[in-house]
Amino acid sequence: MNTLRHKVLADLCFSKSRTLLAIASIAIGVCCVGTLFGMIDLLLSKMDAAHRQSLPSHINLILRGDADLSLLEQVKAIPGVADVDTMTPVTLNFRRPGTSEWTLGTLIIRPDYNLQRYDKTTLQSGTWPVKDDIAIENLSAQSSGLTIGESIEFETAEGSQTLNIGGIVRHPFVKPPKFGGQVHFFANSDNTAQFGVTPHSFRQLLVHIAAPYDIDQARAVAGEIRTLLAQRHIGVNVTLLQDPERHWGRPFLAGINDILQIMALVSLALSSVLILNTVSAHIAQQTDQIGVMKALGGSTSAIAKLYLTEILVLAVIATAIAIPPGLMAAHFSSCRLLALFNIDCGTFTLSLPAAEYMLLGGLLMPLLAALNPILRGAAMTVRAAIASYGVGADFGYNRFDLFIEKFGARFLPTLSAAALGNLFRRKGRLLLTQSVLIIAGVMFLVLMSLIASLNLTLDREMARSRYDARLGFVSDQPAQRVRDLAASVAGTEKLEVWQRFTLQINQHGKALRQKGSLGLQMLALPADSTLYQPLIESGRWLQAADAGQRVLVLSADTAALNQIQAGDMLNVELGASREQWQVIGIYRWLAGSSYAIEPVYAPLATLQDLTNSRNLASFALLDAPIADLNQELLYLRQLRQRFQDQGLKLDVYSTQGKLEQRQFARNQFKPVLNTLLGLACMIAAVGGIGLSGTLAISVLQRTREIGVLRAIGAPSKAVFGIFLLEGLLHGIVAWLLSIPLAYLAAEPLARQLGQTMLGMRLDFSFDDRAPVYWLGIILILAWSAAFWPARKASRLSIKDCLGH
Repeated sequence: MNTLRHKVLADLCFSKSRTLLAIASIAIGVCCVGTLFGMIDLLLSKMDAAHRQSLPSHINLILRGDADLSLLEQVKAIPGVADVDTMTPVTLNFRRPGTSEWTLGTLIIRPDYNLQRYDKTTLQSGTWPVKDDIAIENLSAQSSGLTIGESIEFETAEGSQTLNIGGIVRHPFVKPPKFGGQVHFFANSDNTAQFGVTPHSFRQLLVHIAAPYDIDQARAVAGEIRTLLAQRHIGVNVTLLQDPERHWGRPFLAGINDILQIMALVSLALSSVLILNTVSAHIAQQTDQIGVMKALGGSTSAIAKLYLTEILVLAVIATAIAIPPGLMAAHFSSCRLLALFNIDCGTFTLSLPAAEYMLLGGLLMPLLAALNPILRGAAMTVRAAIASYGVGADFGYNRFDLFIEKFGARFLPTLSAAALGNLFRRKGRLLLTQSVLIIAGVMFLVLMSLIASLNLTLDREMARSRYDARLGFVSDQPAQRVRDLAASVAGTEKLEVWQRFTLQINQHGKALRQKGSLGLQMLALPADSTLYQPLIESGRWLQAADAGQRVLVLSADTAALNQIQAGDMLNVELGASREQWQVIGIYRWLAGSSYAIEPVYAPLATLQDLTNSRNLASFALLDAPIADLNQELLYLRQLRQRFQDQGLKLDVYSTQGKLEQRQFARNQFKPVLNTLLGLACMIAAVGGIGLSGTLAISVLQRTREIGVLRAIGAPSKAVFGIFLLEGLLHGIVAWLLSIPLAYLAAEPLARQLGQTMLGMRLDFSFDDRAPVYWLGIILILAWSAAFWPARKASRLSIKDCLGH
């Protein structure tokens, strides 16, 4: 036992650089596994926990106007309804005292914050709203810089009034400002009258259905509630169905979880490749010692146990080093993404599954990777082991090697020719090292193409949107008044008015399954509209002849979920109307997440005939000569001010500029893409460590060769140059091979990643600049990896080399 321990310690200490590289190789792969699996585990568990803590409503209906509280008893009487709660969102203008410009925001009024039943708002600091004080939402406070103690001036029904911020709260359903969300304030029922809200009324209905929760039951109850409201002439803008156990943001992460897990396993597998490389070189160096041990009676199993023990020691050390940073990185990474969903990360949380994966992967994978070369070395005969110098290579025995040798001799300087020959000297090791670098390169190029494809998709979608600004109104407005006010703002060249209406679509007696969790909404537009046309995947878009016809265009996602094709007939409930409509087209829906209202397009004239709502406008699309985002923001500001001066209340979320909308869409995808790019960099780091290890092992194995070079007069600079150039050649070869592989893989992978992570079919674009970027990155990586082995080789003396 002592002999085994001494041998293990001697081998590990003999070449400290190789030992450290092996530990680093294992540790970085294990750290990747812990970070990614831990991040996913903490994200999902904390999201679901926060969701349950808020007591989410099963059905959330946002109304188009005020409903009297007396209606709640009738809602409770509907079979399947367990309980209800209410709130009232109000769109309003606010500004800091002393400033001249008004900003559009949202005020949420709840009857009593101490008696909230569903979709609970939590107090983060300060106090709950009272008559003269309001609270501000956490994300709004961060984006606006507003805090407790500041005064805010509001435009109210009673004129301009100033209220103080008394608290900061968290609300479970607030869109982040960088995703297009607005500033949210909170007040209690004492402020109802001054903000123009009818006393004893509500605008948002929160419903719990009888246990156990069932999505089909919730959908049926929601339909009954909408019918009751329609009978009272109360329209519904949005119907949201929520699973009480699973956070609404899960679909945003569901697409990337599998990708992250695969990439984590790839990182660990590449680390194992480096271990295989290191162990193979180590066994090759120790073949003479293996021969001696065999000659002294050492069995194959005893020798294999010896070297497996060495690997186990390295694995234990590497895993112990990797676990703390892996768990910490998992926590902080999850906190960063949780902040996007307005979830408090809380104190440090240990992910037990991540720790288990790290222990299992960190201890098992290196042993599996090292098993084959160790068994092969341990099985050598005494004669084969003693006859080996441990420096064998497989270069010079085939036509390819002869071609490389002749090419170098004819076209390259001596040092470059030597470096080229050394590159292919051990093809097995070259293949392992190249595989790591090539995978990193292909991943980088594919991800860059994914980003380019996303930008192309957004650009094309924006090009199909031929308007420059969109105004949405809290309630329908007279169409002619909207036209007159828009025309009075400088720059307005063209305008279209649209209407929206909540609808229910049934197929075979059941409501359609939808991708958009906020429900379907009919967007009725002129049949000959020229300001917008989505990408039609099958069928056709609306035409002038469709005016008055019961035809609609449905999203491809919902069509696929329900196996609907262009030409199918569907039962549509639109207010009091229940008739069959024909699907004439299937369009691609560009949505950053499923937490969105899903449009169903139909002719405006048809909606007006069925609902007797002629000459009304829910939206206005405007065309203006806008060149950039700043000009767009100025134009939007003038529009908002003009409409607000005339008392036409604009809806916060449906009032946007086209360029602003594009920016918000890109912001939604940034966290995902940045995470993947970070992973590509981690894999590139694994490749750099692998290359450095390869060259370090090469220095060890060619020590006598270096001594011969020094003995015949080769200066340190030449030795340094050979090894440095060998490292750069590794990078260049990997770069050359990764480009065609990435080009072949980029389109299918980018399309699949777009569908899996972002839930959309992307227009593909290969980023032509990406190969240039990757060349710069891999050359820097190769130079950094080769520098220290080359420096060590250049400092070896003739005595050290020949005495090796």
